[in-house]
Amino acid sequence: MKKNILFLILSVFLFSCQKEELTPNNTNNQPIVVPIYTGPTTTPQTVVGQTWVITQYRVGQYGTILPLNDTLTFDNNLNYHYNSYPSTYSFYCTGSVYNLTMNYTPFGNLSGNINDNNIILGSILGTRFVDISMGSSNTTEYYLWMEKL
Repeated sequence: MKKNILFLILSVFLFSCQKEELTPNNTNNQPIVVPIYTGPTTTPQTVVGQTWVITQYRVGQYGTILPLNDTLTFDNNLNYHYNSYPSTYSFYCTGSVYNLTMNYTPFGNLSGNINDNNIILGSILGTRFVDISMGSSNTTEYYLWMEKL
């Protein structure tokens, strides 16, 4: 008897459920207004007018970290000085990171991606850069530690 009552109760629960179709409730043909986003926004970063020092570097993933004291001064959107030697660079946003390419460094034309917070905090810790010089077969990775002055 208990089994029959349990079976009857389960049957009622299982067969009493019905799928309800959802339809938009916009019968007046009024436009749907989405509020304007007023949350935090990101400010594009720049290195123009900043001076950075490369404090350490490492050649390859597992090499020894070596001290360095090379100064980078970013004059405008195109030109910078590497230890007082003039050269060109590029700095642009590539999605969620920034690409920094420094031409004519002692390591070659180095290119690497840095985060927004690296620029804000003034610290780049062991970020990978690669030589992108034309015709270069150098696939060596350089890891740089930099601090903003």
